[in-house]
Amino acid sequence: MAVQFILGRSGTGKTTYCLQAIVQALGEDSAQPLILLVPEQATYQAERAILSDPSLAGYHRLQIISFNRLQFFLADKNAAKPRISNIGRQMMVHQILRECREQLQVFRSSALLPGFAREMAGTIRELHRYAKTPDDLTALEAQLQAEESHPLAVLKFADISRVFRSYVEALGDRFIDPDVQALQACQAIPDAVFLRGARLWVDGFAGFTGAELALLLELLKVVDEAQIALCLDPDKVVDGATSDRGAEPDDFFTPTSGTYGELLELIRQAQIKVLEPLVLKKVRRFRKGGPLAQIEKNLYRSAPPHTKAGDAVQLIAAPSLRDEVRFVAGRIHDLVRQNGYRYRDIEVVASDLGRYEN
Repeated sequence: MAVQFILGRSGTGKTTYCLQAIVQALGEDSAQPLILLVPEQATYQAERAILSDPSLAGYHRLQIISFNRLQFFLADKNAAKPRISNIGRQMMVHQILRECREQLQVFRSSALLPGFAREMAGTIRELHRYAKTPDDLTALEAQLQAEESHPLAVLKFADISRVFRSYVEALGDRFIDPDVQALQACQAIPDAVFLRGARLWVDGFAGFTGAELALLLELLKVVDEAQIALCLDPDKVVDGATSDRGAEPDDFFTPTSGTYGELLELIRQAQIKVLEPLVLKKVRRFRKGGPLAQIEKNLYRSAPPHTKAGDAVQLIAAPSLRDEVRFVAGRIHDLVRQNGYRYRDIEVVASDLGRYEN
């Protein structure tokens, strides 16, 4: 039971390292289960990348899964239960608020207001995502009550705890809440035969929800060895931990650095052995693209060194989102039809995908 982190900037070969290690492990004469844990949208790409290796004709002891798929495997008989939707959750919370309105101390007057059930359902979902239970809220309520410094907070948490507990009881054996399923999956991991003694790789994540962290920690307890790849600036990794040395206010790697620090602390608290991190510094992806390497390395630096961009980088100012999207679509069309590109050669990145959704 040992964990090693694979750290490096964008394009240093973290994913390639993991895939090559998996291919090598598949070629060994062993029955050890192999697991690659990646985001939901990356499972097919990872499968294709591994099967494209000429030394492999196929595999049977490797599973490429996401957190959602892992929960499904661990759900067993509960997987057949209907999953409650966001609207279903709101309807159930609305009914609970109507029934227990008179017992609420702070939210009694607002319990039936339009939108309150949606807000309360969102609070419940957030509690589930961070692996909290009604008992946790009751304990927090008791702690605040003992401190006698937050009387209003005590009453608020008492109301939330009452609604939260009623919601969990109302689910019963009728429905599965996807967020509750994560908690049940944590409890099932120690008994899962396909996970026990496995070799694990984790790649493609910048951060984890509370429920995902709980799942990952339980996974690390049952596997033989694990490697976790994170996109970090290796110059800011000192003695196995991230350093604030030279950090910019809007440093691109700040969220991942926080994830690394949090993971490291949780793993050490669980008394899991942490090996010396493997730090990759040689940039491979941008070795032929100087301007792209310059952007990756200096995007958020306040005073970066200058380099010539040529025609490799263009800045386009569009009067509206629709015009911006139209320009990008037209550029992609030209690259594919006139320049011989394939759609898989092109990537579109947006900082806020919701604004472009329609």
